[in-house]
Amino acid sequence: MRLIFDGGVDTVTGSCCRIEAAGAAVLRDCGLYQGRRQESAVRNRSFAVDPRGLRAVVLSHAHIDHCGNLPSLARGGYDGPIHAHRATADLCGIMLRDAAHIQEADAAYLNQKTNRRGLPPVEPLYTMADAEAALRLLRGHEYGHPVEAAPGIVHTGLDAGHILGAELSVFDLEEGGRRRRVGFAVDLGRRGLPLLRDPEPMAGLDLLVIESTYGGRRHEEAATARERLVGIVRRTLERGGKLFVPSFALERTQEILYHINVAVDEGRLAPVCVHVDSPMAAGITQVFERHLDLLDTESHDLRRRRGSVFPPWVRFAVTVEDSKRITASGAPCVVIAASGMCEHGRILHHLKHGIGDPRNAVAIVGFQAAQTLGRRLVEGQRRVKIFGDEFAVRAEVHALHAFSAHADEADLVAYVAAASPARVALVHGEAESRKALAAALEAAGLPRPLLPSPGDVVDL
Repeated sequence: MRLIFDGGVDTVTGSCCRIEAAGAAVLRDCGLYQGRRQESAVRNRSFAVDPRGLRAVVLSHAHIDHCGNLPSLARGGYDGPIHAHRATADLCGIMLRDAAHIQEADAAYLNQKTNRRGLPPVEPLYTMADAEAALRLLRGHEYGHPVEAAPGIVHTGLDAGHILGAELSVFDLEEGGRRRRVGFAVDLGRRGLPLLRDPEPMAGLDLLVIESTYGGRRHEEAATARERLVGIVRRTLERGGKLFVPSFALERTQEILYHINVAVDEGRLAPVCVHVDSPMAAGITQVFERHLDLLDTESHDLRRRRGSVFPPWVRFAVTVEDSKRITASGAPCVVIAASGMCEHGRILHHLKHGIGDPRNAVAIVGFQAAQTLGRRLVEGQRRVKIFGDEFAVRAEVHALHAFSAHADEADLVAYVAAASPARVALVHGEAESRKALAAALEAAGLPRPLLPSPGDVVDL
């Protein structure tokens, strides 16, 4: 019985871990590694194990850094089940088809250049057919329902409180009469947030694998973040500007809409003009409406008062023409658009046309990885490149760190303390964050954690 850390251990992308027992191997997550193009291509095209030798995949949630390489797995010959919460199965239909479209479109764009130079054609990492093959393997389950992923490996998913349908994992392993219990809190949500329920606890663990994304950092209170957001919206619209919110289409967009609806319900905002410029976000919001049972009490109370969890007047821009009309309009408004780190998508067009206007503002509401445009804006750079052209940053930039779906250092330490595992391994974090969380755990009198590298094996 052992774990092999294949990805997502010393970075925040490419989550992937193997669980082995009784001669069977199960994969927990199969995420895309996201970073420099050449390095990403190499990492994402190779697996540490033959996909055909896996018995099952257990998927934690529908973020691309956790599910985005499932089509490559199917392309490599994997045809076993992919176990996930039923909401995650629904969301993956949107996320993986979109990811396949991006892979094909990027390859087509690059081939325009390679053809002119007489170079070999660029092959997409995977195609829409590969994504459809992976989607056919999904098996939806409920929280708390044990599933035999393989003989000797039973998985139980718990509510992670991270995004809709996200699961924490408990693996009960058995081999040769010995039993071990391994927990995964990757990704772990925060307590006390509206919209989703709190993360569920674990107990009796021989090993807890937990994320370290926000090691060394503390979030603001969620109520403070809402107040700041409402203030930014009000001031920006009063001076005739636009507020641009680069946002992940999954979860963060719906959370921002929820907070705006609450502010209107409480009389602190008028029903402001809100555009969600993302076909994916429009589809994901519909998935939320189909899984209202997963939302928390506050969300249900708001729905009873206003008829909807999200603002009923919000305008979803689906076509390119819809997006262009928002850019061309001079009317004050809130524009929520992907991508959340400002690396691609429609937000780049809005920033290109609006970043130089001092009436406008940008609200950064999620984690910004190193080397991304979003990180440069948070760091206060006054000139940035968008589509290869340089622009002066004259719009206000606000970083609202409390809008994070990840537990901060205090939450992580408290979760480990409550679970009281025999051993702890820290993954899913940049190097300094992992070291900071390791120090905090030791300072709290908890077990000295393992800091695995790619390919490391933990014998159980």
